Amino acid sequence: MMATELFVVATLLLSQGNAFLPKHVVPRTTRFGSTMDRTETEQESDYMPASLLPPMYNRPAIASNRLSPMEIQRAIVDVKKFVESRLESDLNLIKHTTPIAFLRGTGVNDELDGTESKSAVRFSVPNKNMPRGVIPTEEMMKAPSPYEMDCEVVQSLAKWKRVMLGRLGCQVGEGIYCDSTSIRKGYKGDVTHSAVADQWDFEIRIDKQQRTVQQLQKYVRTLWKIITDAEDYILAKYPSILLPEHPTADWRLPKEIKFVTAQQLHDEFPNESIHGRENKAVEKYEAIFICGMGWPMADGSPAEEQRSPSYDDWNLNGDIMVGHPLTEYRHELSSMGIRVDKESLFKQLEHRGALHETELDFQKAVLQEDLPFSYGGGIGISRLLMLLLRMGHIGQVQVGLWHDEHYKQAFDAGIDLIPDRIVHYDSGVGGKLAP
Repeated sequence: MMATELFVVATLLLSQGNAFLPKHVVPRTTRFGSTMDRTETEQESDYMPASLLPPMYNRPAIASNRLSPMEIQRAIVDVKKFVESRLESDLNLIKHTTPIAFLRGTGVNDELDGTESKSAVRFSVPNKNMPRGVIPTEEMMKAPSPYEMDCEVVQSLAKWKRVMLGRLGCQVGEGIYCDSTSIRKGYKGDVTHSAVADQWDFEIRIDKQQRTVQQLQKYVRTLWKIITDAEDYILAKYPSILLPEHPTADWRLPKEIKFVTAQQLHDEFPNESIHGRENKAVEKYEAIFICGMGWPMADGSPAEEQRSPSYDDWNLNGDIMVGHPLTEYRHELSSMGIRVDKESLFKQLEHRGALHETELDFQKAVLQEDLPFSYGGGIGISRLLMLLLRMGHIGQVQVGLWHDEHYKQAFDAGIDLIPDRIVHYDSGVGGKLAP
């Protein structure tokens, strides 16, 4: 549904007794796509702009208004089982045990955009004997250990999976996937971003001749079919996910996905910000795969997204993106690509000013052609669940790490986040929040 049509529908709803609005809502006429109708107590916050929350006229359509917490958990399990079964059958993958941490300094962890702000969470493993039944003294704790390890929490398995393809002896067309959970401290929490990132990390062995855009698009179409079939399956099994007669009740993912390059988006929407042009694109095309993430635009403006130079080939990668029917905002579902060969790795490291990384174990292995050629990526588990189950916040389908102010904003908006702790506060709409 186009933005103008939604605006008309919302206006009609407001004029006809606010059929889908809670009683404590004070409707405010606003321009679609800018601000929104808010509750009496919903104010702008220094933590998270209220405009990131779903517009008021869409909040009744959030499925948690109709599904119980137990039903939501059952639906989450059902989606996971469906997608994993299809990853195995459609892409010839097996599920592999998943690491949660790596030794630092090997180059295997995902450095995301390569900046310090997105660096991994570090910790030390002392590897020293502590006698049982004795409370360690400060002196015992500070005693050096020759076996201490400097480690970091997984950010993604992008490079590790490629190593595993060789270790497992995977043939061309075979691969693995993991149900991975990572900590990404560099992301500020909002409706779709959490410091906890969970995804199906997958990797498939290919040969050098398959390092083409055509092969990339073939894999994207296969994944897209899995995603759209998952939507059909879960909505049939849990019809109360949808709110009858609400404007979003008939919204479905399109069966075909549009392929565009980052440069084409930049040229088509030259006056928009990066997120602005992605919003315009999903409004126009509904579902897109943006190919070519990492290189600057032809006019010298920034890349569509900064990417690590060490795993995807920036000419053969991209993101699956749709518009979420409730947030009415771009919603990234998957990031993937054909992995670097020695030529693309060196070129990307040189562009990023990071040739010193050629001394790391993983980068050395790529440059020496000791690793299999591969295609891989990640499908955001909670992002997909938030979309298919028609939730208004990623924290409704995952246990994230949220500031107290974030809990309060969500609760005041009628969105119940799954808490990581006992959370109490006085709310302007009455009551307290607790798990």
